[in-house]
Amino acid sequence: MRHTRRGVIGLSAAGLLATSAYAAVESTSRQRQPIDLSSPAGNVTAYLKLRASTETRDVLMWFTGRLDLVIPGMSVQPIIDVESLILRRTERLGELSWTVTDWEAALYRPLGESRYLEPGETVRNPHTGLEVTPYHYTEGPVRFRFSDREPRIVGSRDILPNTGKPFSYPWRIVNNDLWMTKSSYIRVPHWLSPEEFPQESSGKELVVATHSSLRGSLADIEDPQVTAVRSDFAYSATSSWLPWMKMGQTPGMVSWAEAGRKLLDLGEAAAAQIEMVRRVHPHWFARPEPWSEFTNMYLQYKTRTAR
Repeated sequence: MRHTRRGVIGLSAAGLLATSAYAAVESTSRQRQPIDLSSPAGNVTAYLKLRASTETRDVLMWFTGRLDLVIPGMSVQPIIDVESLILRRTERLGELSWTVTDWEAALYRPLGESRYLEPGETVRNPHTGLEVTPYHYTEGPVRFRFSDREPRIVGSRDILPNTGKPFSYPWRIVNNDLWMTKSSYIRVPHWLSPEEFPQESSGKELVVATHSSLRGSLADIEDPQVTAVRSDFAYSATSSWLPWMKMGQTPGMVSWAEAGRKLLDLGEAAAAQIEMVRRVHPHWFARPEPWSEFTNMYLQYKTRTAR
């Protein structure tokens, strides 16, 4: 679970690297090396530049959005807003070989409000009418192995399809921007059993479908001096009910709609968000890594109820 190499660049150093990289972008002597997006090598290189970096360093992904309840025969009902920061660390292992690790710190907001929920504060489930308690949560480390083959998750449950195919994500070039998209369809055993958690578990399996897009400048991607491209992010998903919603085996699903962008330094994040993360997730700021054992909202919910 732990890194075997410790030559990982911290966030402050990442900011310096970002400054030098983007000074090169702004120079009049900018270089372009056309990238072959039809090849696995070109495809994964472009994706890593958009998602993280092609060299060893840290970046962050900021995003925000809303969760809705979707129940057959009823209108869609919004329940809560969410905002997250992901520390995303690239380790370049060799030619066309990387490990990218995510540590996420997630916060909830009341619907339509700029403030964050206080720990223990409740919201009303619009379907059941019950007051429920959403817990701010962390997730990770989720460690992805990237190469010219399809990606894998290492060190924790690998929920990705394993077809052995070359790396290939759909892409489009529009108005000199590259759009890289991917979809995932997941069906795995639930972290919480319905026998032990009848209200919190949606059943014996978790069912998730995700669709995400990254957009960045094609000129940046084709610039060999730029290893981490500033990118915008959009994400939508449907999933089984979250445990704090206490929907039990009610037919339906959660609809996620989120958007954000890559940050190259912690100082680019909103001060209020950083302050709240320090209050409820102080361990997220620990270095060289925030934490080493995998966790997520389901495992944290189980721990809370066992107290």
